[in-house]
Amino acid sequence: MKRTIAVMFISAIAVTGCSRPVVKETVVERPVVVDKAAATGGSAPACTYASQSYSHGSVSCQDRNQYRCDNGVWNRTYSAC
Repeated sequence: MKRTIAVMFISAIAVTGCSRPVVKETVVERPVVVDKAAATGGSAPACTYASQSYSHGSVSCQDRNQYRCDNGVWNRTYSAC
């Protein structure tokens, strides 16, 4: 009986000594970037001005200012036209 208790006690000590140490992990979340050109089958979305469609990279004169089509969004180039 004493031997059984001693074996169980030694086993319990051995098992607690085998536990993994606590390791803190650092998780860095990064934003998901979607390539619009790849998502649309290889061509970037078009821009529209005055019922006219313009492709990506096109330049248009709107209200005496120059704008460039960038993936479906007009961005001002800060040049007068």
